[in-house]
Amino acid sequence: MLYKTSFVWFRFFRRKTYPWVIIAIASSKVICSNGTEKTKEQVRLMVTLAKIDFVKIYGFMNDLLW
Repeated sequence: MLYKTSFVWFRFFRRKTYPWVIIAIASSKVICSNGTEKTKEQVRLMVTLAKIDFVKIYGFMNDLLW
């Protein structure tokens, strides 16, 4: 039972942090790479940024401030 519960929480955590991990990895690769690889990572970074719902993030930050 504990195994299944841990697996469910791991999947939940992975889904919630997935875009942020991709942003961190792609940003470092954009800085360090060049040529075609850099272009590929820039596209990956922009696609990931488009998937993040910034309205919810701004709403959360607004709740924290007020």
